[in-house]
Amino acid sequence: MVRTYPFRANRGTIRMSTMTKRRPSSDSDTERRFAQGQRLQARERHEDAAARYRKVLASNPAHMGALTGLTQCLIATGHQSDAVALLDQAAKDAGRAIPRLFDLAVLCYSVKHNSLARSLYERLLEVDADNVPALINLGVLMDDMGEKQRAVDLLSRAIELRPDSATAYGMLGRTLTGTKLFDDALACYRRSIELNPGIAQTWTNLAALFEILDRQHEALQALQRALTIDPECDAARWNLARMLLATGYTEEGWDMYGFGFACGERQPYRPFPGLIWEGQDLSDKTIMVWREQGLGDDVLFSTCYTDLIARAGHVIIETDRRLVPLYQRTWPEATVRPEEWRSTGLGNYGEVDFDYTAPAGLVAAQLRRRVENFPPAVTPLAPDAARIAECREWLDSLGPGPKLGISWTSGKVDDLRSIYYTQLADWSALFEIEGIKIVNLQYTNVEQEAEALKRERGLTLHRMPGLDLFSDLEGAAALTSCLDVTVGPPSFPISLAGSLGVPTFHYGPARIWTKLGTDRMPWFPSFRCYGVGRSTDKPKLAATIIKDVARFLRG
Repeated sequence: MVRTYPFRANRGTIRMSTMTKRRPSSDSDTERRFAQGQRLQARERHEDAAARYRKVLASNPAHMGALTGLTQCLIATGHQSDAVALLDQAAKDAGRAIPRLFDLAVLCYSVKHNSLARSLYERLLEVDADNVPALINLGVLMDDMGEKQRAVDLLSRAIELRPDSATAYGMLGRTLTGTKLFDDALACYRRSIELNPGIAQTWTNLAALFEILDRQHEALQALQRALTIDPECDAARWNLARMLLATGYTEEGWDMYGFGFACGERQPYRPFPGLIWEGQDLSDKTIMVWREQGLGDDVLFSTCYTDLIARAGHVIIETDRRLVPLYQRTWPEATVRPEEWRSTGLGNYGEVDFDYTAPAGLVAAQLRRRVENFPPAVTPLAPDAARIAECREWLDSLGPGPKLGISWTSGKVDDLRSIYYTQLADWSALFEIEGIKIVNLQYTNVEQEAEALKRERGLTLHRMPGLDLFSDLEGAAALTSCLDVTVGPPSFPISLAGSLGVPTFHYGPARIWTKLGTDRMPWFPSFRCYGVGRSTDKPKLAATIIKDVARFLRG
């Protein structure tokens, strides 16, 4: 049976100062209310906890614990704007008191109010320019906000002031990893460990670097060291889950999958205490399964729904509004409805209409324990027949010959992810296959690249008139289902092709957890996979795929 875990956040900067972590002891009633608030919050009774925290702050506005608890409860109950207003007011009242500024900045960062966290750290550094903890935390924040050079400068200054700071070296390694200066990053991690081998986060981040470098076994060892130091480190446990899945230890990896929610890496946050499905008999039960992560993961995990429906008395599927009609048509015996980020743990679900629930990945963790549990073919999604007819008519208007759909990038590309993506021009030779018509599946803005290809090489990327590939997923599914073949990297259009059973030539990470230790994508049997790494010659990769596509089209 797969173990599941409570959802809770875990982030990693320097924590609140010891000066203000101690609770005021002058008012026993205040401390009693604060303790009540903590107990209620631990039981996820957020509104009741918030009421206690407000009483604490009424008698002691500087009570950092109550401010933290109230902020967390407001966010947990969907009152983000109230939480922001609360923190903004606290920042105005903080003055120039260094401990208060520091603790408020840490709190703001923990709830992702990054603009205010930045302002608070900068105010603190105006008062104390050599405050090493503030330099480190602001450096981490700048890294998160994409200001890499500023992050390097701040962390380097912290090291200059305190050459024995293992934390500063570890955070600098994290930043340098994000800029692909891998050798320098590795040196920083080594120095951090030399100074203090007992920081779990350093080992966790080192494991991430080893993963990028395709050094999986060293990554596993680093994660084991992290968990030896801090067995409760959810980030390390989630990374270990991914590495176990990526290296073929599927059952062990699935058993730890729930930690992705605990550390905040899997979204959305929808706690359902006591209601998460852990493999119980569903023959006369209703299970509600909900989308996690983006559209690509959603359609990937949807390949389990046919099996789930066969097991359960009834299945409720909550998904992105754009996918609802497509899913309802595919699984008419299920109830498919737009997702609402509500849950019993947040106190806003209302009447519970199911016996069990689970995010889609935990359904996969139960039904796809081993690679052998994957079916030889998926139940293809069922696009609207009228939309299919429209797409066929347009494709026929392009003339005879095979129709190939192409995607080459993603809406989310950073320095690390860019390894796995290409440019449209890299595929020029694909357009030269005899009789072929290349059809755009890329949902980002392709005008500039398509026009350059036409102007410089006389090649046409066909774009279906009036079809918004981002918003109109019914149209995107209908068009994709009419194609003879698709080519692309890790992206929603290619996952959609796989869920439709369209033959697909897919290039991406050679080792990724969704491959489950294989050289293929078990979720999508129609995929032919090509591994991409840091040293991959992309023109050569494209030439190989183009040759294989031509051979496939010749039959």
